[in-house]
Amino acid sequence: MFSIIGAGPIGSYQAYLLAKRGEKVNVYEEDNKIGKPVRCTGILTKELKEFVEPSKKFVVNKIKKAKIYAPNGKTVEFKFKEEDLIVDRTKFDQHLADKAEKEGAKFLLNHKYKGNSGKELHINNKKIKTDYLIGADGPFSRVAKHNSMWCDRKFIFGDQIVCEKEAEDRNTMEIWLGIGTFAWSVPEKKGISRLGVVCYEDPIGHLKRLKKVSCPKAKIIERQAGHIPLYNPRQILQKDFVSLVGDAATQVKATSYGGIILGMKAAELLAKGPKTYQRNARLKVGKDLYLSLLIRKALNNFTEKDYNKLVETFGKPKLQKVLETNSRDYPSKFAMQLMLKEPSLLKYALKALI
Repeated sequence: MFSIIGAGPIGSYQAYLLAKRGEKVNVYEEDNKIGKPVRCTGILTKELKEFVEPSKKFVVNKIKKAKIYAPNGKTVEFKFKEEDLIVDRTKFDQHLADKAEKEGAKFLLNHKYKGNSGKELHINNKKIKTDYLIGADGPFSRVAKHNSMWCDRKFIFGDQIVCEKEAEDRNTMEIWLGIGTFAWSVPEKKGISRLGVVCYEDPIGHLKRLKKVSCPKAKIIERQAGHIPLYNPRQILQKDFVSLVGDAATQVKATSYGGIILGMKAAELLAKGPKTYQRNARLKVGKDLYLSLLIRKALNNFTEKDYNKLVETFGKPKLQKVLETNSRDYPSKFAMQLMLKEPSLLKYALKALI
């Protein structure tokens, strides 16, 4: 019996993989609806196809280009070889849960995990036996806390609004460097865009600044906010019969703060071999997470002048080609290419050592 805490995209995908292998799986979710509340922008790269076939059921838009703004106002554009997907996160999460249920997984909503005494789980006011416990319960994972797997994790804050903004091009997302760690405007559908920032402090202030430069008079429809875990290379992923996956395992890229693709990759490794999960996840997922962390450490030491120069440098065709044809989810596949084509980037990489 596998007990999964959390019915987010990683927990539901984990349930699907295990149930498909013939395992008995129960998924416990404390909220009363899968996919709510939303705390994610919902941008997924083409790599989603490795795990789940994109569907009109949850894909609401496709992004062909990214326009990057430097602090001085200059821009550079990248045209993706394959489109990014903008998903309705509620429908996406529900789609994954439906797939798991069709394979035999059981979902129990309004069921709050309070802790465990060995293999006896405390869910609501019940005591439930299990063989394996998987924490897919987000950045503040109770599973991690109750099983001494917290590992001094740190967080960054994400704040997003959905507003009435008509994008100039529905297939182009905009990114601002220098507002928070970075900020974005992503077209969702006709007349609606998602604006957001990630930052270490003052998210409301940074979001107000973004709205002022992007769409000062736009009506706000909804606000979505939450903490994002910073990847911890020393995070314990597995202890006895307990494993962590996704945000609960800090498996989030520190460059873009997205975690769905690499979280799904980790879920596959866990499903294939629970006993070897930690070793395989460090080898096959950890390298890209760690490289993303180093890149973020360098970016955190950037001045506005550095960002201005970086945008200018990335305007070179030889670098644009590398960034347009490689996935942001796997920086190990393109970071060295960038250095070889533009050795001047090494000075920025050294900022990760400061």
